[in-house]
Amino acid sequence: MSVLHPALLLGLALAAIPVVLHFLMRARPKKLDFPALRLLANIKKQSVQRLRLRHVGLLLLRILVLILIVLAVARPTLPAANYGLNSGEWMRLIFVGILAAIGYGLGKHFWARKPTAQYQRRWRNTCLNSATVVGTILLALLIVAWPYQQRVFAELGNPEGPRQLNVPAAAVLLFDVSASMGYQHENQNRIETARKLALEQVRTFPSGSKVAISDNGTLRPVKFLNELNAAETRLQKTDGMRPRDASDLLNETVIAAIQLQNDDRDRVLAEAGGEDADDRFLREIYIYTDRLSSAWQLEDASRLRAELERSPWLRIYVIDVGIDDATNYGLSNLSLSRERVVQGSLVRVTADVVNQSPDETNCLVELLLDDGSGSLIKRDQKMVTVPPDQTSQIAMTFVAEKNGAFQGELKLATSDPLSADDTLPFSVFVQPRETIWIVSEKPEEAFVWQQALAPNGLVERNAHQYEVKMYSPQQVASQLDQANSDPPDVIYLLNVELLSSTAWDRLRNYVRKGGGLGIILGSTRIDSLNYTEHAQLEWIPGKPTVHSRANPPATLEIVRADHPVFSYLDQLDALSLFSTAGIRRYFKMEPSVESSVLARFSDGERNPAVIVRSFGLGQTLMIATAVDLTDAARQKNWSDLARLGWIYAAWADQTTRFLAGGQKSPLNRTVGSPIFIEVPAEASHEKALLRMPGLRQNQIEIPFRSDRLVITSSQNDADPQNQRDNFRPEDVSFGTAGNYRLLFPSNAISDYGFSLQLNDNETNMTRLTFGELDELFGENRWQLSRSFEELERSVLLGRIGIEAYPLLMTLLVIFFLSEHLVANLFYRTEGT
Repeated sequence: MSVLHPALLLGLALAAIPVVLHFLMRARPKKLDFPALRLLANIKKQSVQRLRLRHVGLLLLRILVLILIVLAVARPTLPAANYGLNSGEWMRLIFVGILAAIGYGLGKHFWARKPTAQYQRRWRNTCLNSATVVGTILLALLIVAWPYQQRVFAELGNPEGPRQLNVPAAAVLLFDVSASMGYQHENQNRIETARKLALEQVRTFPSGSKVAISDNGTLRPVKFLNELNAAETRLQKTDGMRPRDASDLLNETVIAAIQLQNDDRDRVLAEAGGEDADDRFLREIYIYTDRLSSAWQLEDASRLRAELERSPWLRIYVIDVGIDDATNYGLSNLSLSRERVVQGSLVRVTADVVNQSPDETNCLVELLLDDGSGSLIKRDQKMVTVPPDQTSQIAMTFVAEKNGAFQGELKLATSDPLSADDTLPFSVFVQPRETIWIVSEKPEEAFVWQQALAPNGLVERNAHQYEVKMYSPQQVASQLDQANSDPPDVIYLLNVELLSSTAWDRLRNYVRKGGGLGIILGSTRIDSLNYTEHAQLEWIPGKPTVHSRANPPATLEIVRADHPVFSYLDQLDALSLFSTAGIRRYFKMEPSVESSVLARFSDGERNPAVIVRSFGLGQTLMIATAVDLTDAARQKNWSDLARLGWIYAAWADQTTRFLAGGQKSPLNRTVGSPIFIEVPAEASHEKALLRMPGLRQNQIEIPFRSDRLVITSSQNDADPQNQRDNFRPEDVSFGTAGNYRLLFPSNAISDYGFSLQLNDNETNMTRLTFGELDELFGENRWQLSRSFEELERSVLLGRIGIEAYPLLMTLLVIFFLSEHLVANLFYRTEGT
């Protein structure tokens, strides 16, 4: 034990005052010869003993009160340990109290009240009270205090025993730089607050200490700075630390800091003579965070906790710079009706407006679009009312006006302390209409599928997505030969009975080069042998055998709801309705090994209904039932799929997009995601200009003979000078949300644009509970502070021990009240 004011311990001499006063001021009654006093001779001895017991008890209480006052003022500290009673010790203490109460009650009833003489009852009451107090104390010492002191001394005997304030510290300062740390409060964000607290803390480190500074925004190695001045200089740089739209989980950052401490400790011990030597540093990790759960991975907490268990000498300090009851309004969950559209198409953009506050709020959302010169201008705005702690959806539409990359953003005009989630950038690509061929022997059978892809109403307004052309089976080979330089995007064989071997050969080459082929089997006239006799099983999804009747009608069971053919319907919760369509007839098929079954019929055999297969650069798909309404008037149509209205049209569109290469890299992704850019052949081995948010741009050299440019996230964004001097395409950092545009020098090549949005979970204001902190670090392994004063006390507790002032004051109050009670009982005038 140590004290902050050791000179005040001289005041313990004051404890002698009650003893001196007891002997000097003790009453000495005069002796008077009075014959009647002989009648009291038989009680003299008992009265003197009873008064002596009271005198001694009162004297001890007064001495203890003075000693506790002196100790409390001297501010002693105890070595770091868990001095609180655990649950078992509390139960034993309560058990002792219950035993004492029962023993006192029994003694009072069966022993103290039996004598008839008043002086005897008083004597017995005094003896009973003394015996109860002494017995309770002894029992508490035996049952509670002895196990308690063994546990505390065991904790004090571990390697983390008491330390001295002048021992140098090896401290790692970890900063949470998640987007939520940009929350403004009192004219500064959370990182600025954390940096100021860290600067104050570094200035209190003893001479010879070393500091490492890191954050969860970079992956570069962490090293100790041997000079405290260097750490101060780095913390004073305002541009060296800022909130990031993309950051790593703090679990990994803390584990890296623990590994750094382990490596450095091993090196220090090796220099000092091995494992038996003492580490000359106090090992500490300071985590400056707003304590939001989005920065941590609770599912992987066991790994972090295990690392700490292997380092019992390491102390963790969590500095909470967050704001209690913080409010935030933002945008999330961006969705576009289509990312690739034709000129003049209507694009619908939706998003969720998030209200993280206890009050209902009205939020103004603006739609901004590119004006063609790179500037965004407002085109629309809407006001939306959001209930407290809920979300409301907002939707706006715009017309895709020009070919190429077209960009914009949704912007929350309502001001709030956190601006990171106030904008949602987006990109669409306006492209020429995709060409679809439908090959059918009977145009009336193809009519419904053709209308699903290019409705007459949209064609008249020039707003249709696909350019649909109809051909007969006899025209396939010649048309493919003529369109060799500009082939269609997708070809459908709809209820085709026969194709020549030449046509099948042309189709095989077409798919191998990247085309999409859809085969729809919905007629009894189809010759299944024609689909196998020309080695088609080497590249089509399956082998049709015979057509079968379903009685009662079957339905579709979706096997792969995540596949692009069905994923859009799944997002709209429309798959259940899609699966209700009745299927009366279908073709049985044997899928190839390389195929994937997307749906099956609900008959007893569960025959495949929709299967797909990749071949070369293209895709093939087979549907084993009809998609038309032929003979529907006589209830002889094969299926009711075409009766599903918009669901049928959406399914036809998604199937076509999949076959046309709809699996292309998305144009809208979250920050940090890799970007796959399809490079035109004529752009190979050229330099392109990449424009990034914040008025930054860089040149990118496209690899020779490359048809795809892969750009991944990098940490060079943390050092702009390094990015300028050592730039490579794969080193472009996508750690910033916003719109990006790739410009090619040739005017014949359209610009490529893409957008990165903030992860929706980054600004979730849910804070970690103490239980979750225990789950991450382990019980009693972390100290939480909200200010520099609290941090200073936490560090003092870890390095020296626990200040005993609160404990002493509690005991002082208890003994003072006990002294007051005993004194009142002692001096109370008792009735005769």
